Amino acid sequence: MRSQRVSWQRRFQYKFDNFMSKGGWAVFLALVLGFILAFSLMGVVRYLSDLVFPNGYIRADDSLTGPVDSGELMWEVLVQLMGLRDSADDANFAARAVGVLTIFVGLILFSSLVAFITQEFETRVQQLKKGKSLVVEENHTLILGFNDRLVDIIEELVIANESENDAVVVILSSEDKEEMDDFLRMKLGNLQTTRIVTRNGSITNIKNLHQVSITKARSVIILNDAKGSDPEEYKSLADSRVIKAILAIVAATSEVNQDPPPIVVELHANQYRRLAEQVAPGKVTTLNSADILARIMVQTSRCIGLSKVYLNLVGFRGHEFYFYQPEAGWQGLSFGELPFHFLGTVPLGVSSANGTLQLNPPTTYKMLASDKAVVLAEDDSAIRFESQAVMQPKLFDKSSLEKIRPLEFERHQIIGWSEKSLTALTEYAKYLGNGSEVCLVVGELTQDIQAACDQVAETYPKVIINIKEVNLVAIDLGCLKPYEYNSITILAGQGENSEEIDARTLTLLLELRQLCRNYTAKTGNPVTTELIAEIINSEDTELVIKAGVKDFILSTQFVSKILAQVSQEPEVMQIFQDMFSAEGSELYLKPFSLYIPDDQIVQGVTFGDCVAAAQSRNELAIGVAIAEDFSKPEKNFGIKLALDLTTTIHLTPQDLLITLAEDQT
Repeated sequence: MRSQRVSWQRRFQYKFDNFMSKGGWAVFLALVLGFILAFSLMGVVRYLSDLVFPNGYIRADDSLTGPVDSGELMWEVLVQLMGLRDSADDANFAARAVGVLTIFVGLILFSSLVAFITQEFETRVQQLKKGKSLVVEENHTLILGFNDRLVDIIEELVIANESENDAVVVILSSEDKEEMDDFLRMKLGNLQTTRIVTRNGSITNIKNLHQVSITKARSVIILNDAKGSDPEEYKSLADSRVIKAILAIVAATSEVNQDPPPIVVELHANQYRRLAEQVAPGKVTTLNSADILARIMVQTSRCIGLSKVYLNLVGFRGHEFYFYQPEAGWQGLSFGELPFHFLGTVPLGVSSANGTLQLNPPTTYKMLASDKAVVLAEDDSAIRFESQAVMQPKLFDKSSLEKIRPLEFERHQIIGWSEKSLTALTEYAKYLGNGSEVCLVVGELTQDIQAACDQVAETYPKVIINIKEVNLVAIDLGCLKPYEYNSITILAGQGENSEEIDARTLTLLLELRQLCRNYTAKTGNPVTTELIAEIINSEDTELVIKAGVKDFILSTQFVSKILAQVSQEPEVMQIFQDMFSAEGSELYLKPFSLYIPDDQIVQGVTFGDCVAAAQSRNELAIGVAIAEDFSKPEKNFGIKLALDLTTTIHLTPQDLLITLAEDQT
């Protein structure tokens, strides 16, 4: 079969179409080429017209000149093509006809070129608005994802970057760039020295990661799309997406033979946390927010005020953890001597060269040259190690000091079931003595909940685990009998948004508080039950305080602060894990009467005296809590950390010493 011959016109049309389909530059070049060809063609036509029909110009003496030179003629053709000038009034008919034709051709070509440039400019602006352009930054913090933790994370990073002249936080998310920018402008205040750059794209796409300069990032925070209240299937899907993002980061950096930057991620399932740490060993730090929050809630329920101390220890606002090692070495000091060689800095523990960490080690421990001290300070610039002790503390008579007897029997209640509930039950079982009780209140008792509680009860038979199925939206919650418990912890439930979840929590708080008031009015017996609530939105803090709650956990803000801090210093995660666990030393707020006689407290003592008094009980003092300011956010709820050792503080018997200790007694 003979092939059909294709005409040159069709071949030209085919090649032209292919060329034009390449987009912007091809169209621009075609228009410029068309303009040049039109200019050349109309220049030739005009020149021939002047040869055939000479176009003379009248002088002042009425004599005619010859035809204009070629340079002047071509200039006239050019300005006519551009539509800047028509034919001269004294031009002949032929010149005017060619001029009109030139202007008409120019109107088509030049207008098309101007329209194309305008369209390309608008397209470019639209592309910028969509967030598809390249990010040319170095040493920036990269955040992958967009959720309710983002604002708190950025606020912490802004504080961390105060000492930098030009710090950058880059956000890559599938959200629309304009919507992200509008949201951040509305939620964020003064960014000081930090710039925010947003880009639209998939966090698992290698090309998108290169667009946000993944290979030059200082650290990466990957946000999890799922909340703790979401169904397990959705949380599993969100965890898988985080794992895929880690793989994409590793692949993108390996293309340039580079190790990935430190990566901090929040994952819900243990299996995904193990997998994430295996993908990039030593580079990925995983966070189990539910586990951390549950542990803090249990500790807080047994030591009211502790959550506010923890809120001062996470993030960059206030005091932070640092790993410090003096250039001249530790000069043979023991850990017990170490606190008296710092001002405004409190040593908390020791990080050994092999990577082990010990908080509140024995005072007799001799510091090795390779050891780093874990210290609490307001800023790294405030850490000053003195070769000589800065003070000599007083020694007090211990014979008159009060002694705390541990509670042999405790009753605690947890309202709500979430991924934090099982961890909370387990932590209670570790802390509580024989015969103590933990009551779990749920809206619907399922087989899974019953099985989980039975497992805890079987593992820790010394603690009684009870379950109550109660309609939590009922008007009368009298069956809960809140006045019979040492503490009641309300976990955040499910809802469309944080406002809806917090509204339900506040409703429960008010109902429980009223039940306690009614009991006191009826029996005359004061209620000592402590109410603890998990709050999602930090803006609801004042409402919680007015509801009579002495302690609360700002879950979103708390986790965001940890993510931000660990992204800048991954080793800090080890401190949090150690401090939040039941093993080893934990934070406590204890009355000063355990350490210093009441008459000395009123007269005034230095913080160095408090440190020495705590050491006599094998504890580590890190600050004080002023009782009269417990409900005053503007005074940081009375929490004062890492005071100057030589500062004299006037206290009352109601004030508390914040210590790192083995137990509550």
